[in-house]
Amino acid sequence: MKTDELINALAADAKSPPAPIGLTVWLAASIAAALAAAMFFAVLPLRSDIQEAIGEPRFLGKWIFTLSLFATALIVTVHLARPQGIPRSLLLLLLVAPAFLLMGIAGELMTLPPSQWVPTMVGVNSSGCIVLIPLLSALPLGAIMLALRRGAPDRPALAGAVAGLAAAGIAATFYAMYCRDDSPLFLGLWYILATALVAIVGALVGSRVLRW
Repeated sequence: MKTDELINALAADAKSPPAPIGLTVWLAASIAAALAAAMFFAVLPLRSDIQEAIGEPRFLGKWIFTLSLFATALIVTVHLARPQGIPRSLLLLLLVAPAFLLMGIAGELMTLPPSQWVPTMVGVNSSGCIVLIPLLSALPLGAIMLALRRGAPDRPALAGAVAGLAAAGIAATFYAMYCRDDSPLFLGLWYILATALVAIVGALVGSRVLRW
């Protein structure tokens, strides 16, 4: 064997196998969370009552919703990154976060007088929510999309949409520390609309960049 052939053979043997796509997506999600944190603290202040708010059930309910959205969407994203069918039972994971939110909404409707339902739902941060959650989602969505390109999703639009849900979950978790509207009624309108926008963008981008 010639020297250069030997060197090439040794170099090929030394190459580490590519990381499993699941690990790649979870690492990308960690990077996405760091990017969202950096954007949040660079652009927005913490709400002035954050220390008191963290102990309140309604604020904690926001985090339960956003973190469960992130976690369940990421689990589904990992499966969508592989060229195989995904069981419908796994897609049902995406209903966990809305189920938590619906329970919070039911509790809110039972405790608030009907005259307060609409004002509470409208809140004071609606425009910021619609703008800032998608803005904070941009870099996390890009990081997860790059990870998905290492896989082989056979449903690129769906993979992109679910990646958008995961990115919105990350962004909304940080945005919650700025937003002073803690009511599940507010989340059920404005957080859902903002999340839907990110999911739509994810689906459009995914349908183009995740094709193979």
